[in-house]
Amino acid sequence: MPNTTDIQPKLNESKLNKKNIIRYAVCLAAGLLFVLAVVSIENIYAQTRIKEVMRILSDGFFVSGICFAGVGLLIFASNGGAFDILGYGFRMVFEVFRRDLSKRKYKDYYEYRKAKREKPRSVAYVLIVGIALILIAVIFTVIYYNV
Repeated sequence: MPNTTDIQPKLNESKLNKKNIIRYAVCLAAGLLFVLAVVSIENIYAQTRIKEVMRILSDGFFVSGICFAGVGLLIFASNGGAFDILGYGFRMVFEVFRRDLSKRKYKDYYEYRKAKREKPRSVAYVLIVGIALILIAVIFTVIYYNV
């Protein structure tokens, strides 16, 4: 009889890899749409000089990369607990209006923070896509100065 315990981790591992690929793909697609929006605003389609096109592409990738990397860093800071007190405070503002205070999800800040620590959010994909977009912007900047 085959050992089924060896199969289960491989199935979970493949689901995790597929989930990560989807996260990266969606984040990259959103970043590229952001780039498209920025270069469209700067009217890249009317440019005839290659130097101007490189400048606009550099701007588009840089703005998009900074936004994505910034969001990734904010989520990273949130996972570290930087904004826990604000989240708890907003939650308690709305909990005050409950009739039955015994049904509160968290009795105090310690329980809230402990629950937040149990399920951290992954941020690597947002941060990596942001850094990749910034690196592409650097490449276009180098081309801009060498043309």
